[in-house]
Amino acid sequence: MVNQRDRVVKITEYIESLGITINIGKTKARGNRGFFQERNKHFRIDIAKNLPEDTMLSVLIHEFAHYIHYCHDSSLNSLEPMLGNLDDVMQEELIEVTVNNIPKTTAKALFDKKKEISDDINSLSELIKRTYSDFKTSKPYTKLERGLELPVKYLLKYDKIRFLNLVYSVESLEKDFNYLSPCQVAYIRLKSKQRCLKRINSKISKLNKYYNRSTELFARFMELYALNREKAYEIAPTVTKTMNNILKDNKIPKLTKFLSLLNI
Repeated sequence: MVNQRDRVVKITEYIESLGITINIGKTKARGNRGFFQERNKHFRIDIAKNLPEDTMLSVLIHEFAHYIHYCHDSSLNSLEPMLGNLDDVMQEELIEVTVNNIPKTTAKALFDKKKEISDDINSLSELIKRTYSDFKTSKPYTKLERGLELPVKYLLKYDKIRFLNLVYSVESLEKDFNYLSPCQVAYIRLKSKQRCLKRINSKISKLNKYYNRSTELFARFMELYALNREKAYEIAPTVTKTMNNILKDNKIPKLTKFLSLLNI
């Protein structure tokens, strides 16, 4: 049976025969495990440093799938040139494949942090409402902002500031400004937490947008299809059958050849 190293060598040789430059372990792949780039009709695939052979193989399949996609749709926005008309069932299957392959550590860390920050905001809000029953987190509260002077006023917008060569932060409010009331401290910290939550939500939004791009849906499906056909059938039966027919009819010759080198 062909081992993973041999597979990597065979498909690397084939990819390079298509005129695609491959850099394995020479770059940081722009902070990703792999990266596909087209520039002036020149194609390049970078594979990050220090990847295990199993991961390297998976990344090569993923990035080559981007190349195949580009050959059929240079905008990388549509899967129909490859898979035909995508109905709702096929779309849902592709999304399900992606959901099963998203690095759980990345997603979990973000959602755990979001919950932690949301809980902190609720706790701070409840503390303030004990004194100010009309307080709402959705808008500025003048009763607590009124009277705040520089430099503490800056901390309503920034977590850390430099003022007259001294550094102040939201974390050291009680020490630096001992005249503030508990509600003022809670209010300033709540504003800081809201900024943090906004940043986390932005990251989650970007993550969702990235993983739901057509080219990512296709590349992640091809990873699964190439390496675990049985699981591909289980998660995405309709798309898997469609891909089987595409290969059987040799509608995408480069992909057929590529998969044959993996002994699929």
